Amino acid sequence: MVRRVPRNKAAGFIGYGYTMGARAVEHLRGVMASVQVATVRPQGGLSLFTDFENSTLFTPVAMQETNLNTMLDHVIAWSDALRTLRDKRGEK
Repeated sequence: MVRRVPRNKAAGFIGYGYTMGARAVEHLRGVMASVQVATVRPQGGLSLFTDFENSTLFTPVAMQETNLNTMLDHVIAWSDALRTLRDKRGEK
C-alpha cells in the first residue's frame, strides 16, 4: 500500500520550553519543506517561566493570544492560496 504524503498544505508552529522551542521549530521547518508543506514565519513561543504556573499549569500571558491569532491568519491565507495546487492534484 502506498501512503500519500499531504503536500501543498500550510503549517504553523507553537513551541514551548526554556527557549520557547526555537530549535525544535527550526528543525521542523526543514522536515516540513521536504514533504512540500509551506510553513509560515509567525510562530508561537511559550515560555516555561511566564506561560506555565509551576511549570505545569498552562496560564499564557495575553500577548500569546495575539501571536497565535497572527500565526493562524497566515496559515489560513497560505492554505487558501495552496488550494489551487491541491485541487489540481485531486487532494483535499
